[in-house]
Amino acid sequence: MTKTSTSKQNVNLPQNMFQLTTDNESDAEIDLFYDQIKNKLDGLVKNPQDETINRILTYSRNK
Repeated sequence: MTKTSTSKQNVNLPQNMFQLTTDNESDAEIDLFYDQIKNKLDGLVKNPQDETINRILTYSRNK
């Protein structure tokens, strides 16, 4: 009769599962950065320059 067993250390799992949790400090830094550039990004979406539109159109025609 053959005796089988399962290893207690699964090689497919990370060594420390607790390292996968998100870091609240880095999330706060990302949120702060986004808040600082949000108005500029919104302005780009709402009021693109003619040059920007022309570049996009030219690029799309070349592909």
